[in-house]
Amino acid sequence: MFNGKYIIKFEAGLLEQVFKVSEMDVTGEQEVEEMLNDMFYARVIQRFKDMAEDFGKLLED
Repeated sequence: MFNGKYIIKFEAGLLEQVFKVSEMDVTGEQEVEEMLNDMFYARVIQRFKDMAEDFGKLLED
């Protein structure tokens, strides 16, 4: 926990995603871990794919 927030960070190469959960919104670290289910991870992976595609297009221009 940092500054009253749980920080959830994912990295893939040059890309990263950061999610912050206020300690006021959860009862503790275990609840944060329970929020990270298969559907959430699948969305993170898809978002990385979308980010990589967008970044690739940016570099092409």
